[in-house]
Amino acid sequence: MKPTILFLFNSSDYAPAPWIADGRFNVVSIDYDDTDHSGTTRATAGNHIHLNIDLSLPDAHSAVMRHLDALGLGPIGFIWSFAPCTSLAVSGAGWFKSKALVDPDFQKKAIAMARIVEAFDCPAIVENPVSVLASAWFKPVYVQPYQFGYLLGYDDTHPQFPDVIPARDNYSKKTGLWCVGGAVAPIGDTTAVRPAGDSPLHTKLGGKSARTKYIRSLTPRGLAIGVYHTNVSIALRVAGW
Repeated sequence: MKPTILFLFNSSDYAPAPWIADGRFNVVSIDYDDTDHSGTTRATAGNHIHLNIDLSLPDAHSAVMRHLDALGLGPIGFIWSFAPCTSLAVSGAGWFKSKALVDPDFQKKAIAMARIVEAFDCPAIVENPVSVLASAWFKPVYVQPYQFGYLLGYDDTHPQFPDVIPARDNYSKKTGLWCVGGAVAPIGDTTAVRPAGDSPLHTKLGGKSARTKYIRSLTPRGLAIGVYHTNVSIALRVAGW
């Protein structure tokens, strides 16, 4: 039976693409309609299952397992989670006080969603920008999109948003990877030169539209390849292959 690879809070094919191309895995993305990038058109590819499950609920882990069992899917070998960051990212710290007035537990709930991967007891990576998870949980490995551009072709352009996302992921966006259960963060090209100027994901995108949030949430394709290469053998071993 094929091992299953889970992508939590994910609605695109960019992070799962290398695992889909591998062919040895059941690839499942789980998201629900109230995340930061909900309301967008979801790109789909063959052998990629999308499930709509509210991962903010206390029984989310059980709900996911019930769905996987009903689909007859194999053991989970690896999880990559893109936990919502609006209540965690330090860039939004100016709104924390007002959020706490509405819900004193807003951040506790956000941290719980990020840590849901622990309930699955398997290798997992949680991705978030620079956020309070570093103090509330543990310090992550930080990476940049441009450090993994070497994994893309020299003539690469973004297949969906070439007018916003630079070729070969040549932009900066400091990203934390929290690795648990034996998962390993990829090592990028540390000699790569940081692109000059501000990230086009900010200079070319404005407002709070679903499109803006969706584009900003997309996984850099080079990073996705790096995560795959570093964890594919781990996933197979954990799943008993």
